[in-house]
Amino acid sequence: MATQADQPSEVYEAPAVRAVRELYTGLIDERAWNRPPLLQLRLQAARLSDGHRDKRPGALTELANWHPWLAAQSAEIIWAAALTDQDFLATVAREHGYSDWSAVTADTDSIPSRQFESTVEALLAGDLAAVTAALAADPTLVTARSHWPHRATLLHYLGANGVETHRQRVPANAVAIAELLLSHGADVRATATMYGGPHTTVDLLLTSSHPAQAGVADALAQALATG
Repeated sequence: MATQADQPSEVYEAPAVRAVRELYTGLIDERAWNRPPLLQLRLQAARLSDGHRDKRPGALTELANWHPWLAAQSAEIIWAAALTDQDFLATVAREHGYSDWSAVTADTDSIPSRQFESTVEALLAGDLAAVTAALAADPTLVTARSHWPHRATLLHYLGANGVETHRQRVPANAVAIAELLLSHGADVRATATMYGGPHTTVDLLLTSSHPAQAGVADALAQALATG
């Protein structure tokens, strides 16, 4: 019989993050793990273009966070902007850790790892049993990194910051998952490249509103400090 600890946890998802996931419905499920970055981001850029035209909330979130010159602008300015395909391509490129779209087209070597991607999703769902099973099957996952240029580890994804917007979700049992990763050798000092520089999970955690809104920021910071 499954115990309560075996069940996926409740997950905090900010409305803006949910809107982005809804914007990309059908594009960011497990089928995305079979696509090279160039194809995946072209598909997302096309959907983002449609979202801007239709004034969808998820498009507003994406452009306000990742567009080169619309970041932090008002909704009125963003909706009124005359954007081209290059604007949408640049936005999704920057969201995934590329400097610009030319960096995406030059990236011919990156290939998603289904094991890593599925473990990220299990982690964000608070599925402690699935993460435990994944680490048992492949212990190297704990130090593996995303194929995206931010190069986030599983631990970085718990910071809910700097990674793909639709993945900035926080499970209620984030502390238990962090402790699991640390017990398997995750390095709290490992850095990933976000916002123009290297950042640890603690850096991301302390500058993200999502863990605070989920009510786990302090306990998670303490777990990482002692890990």
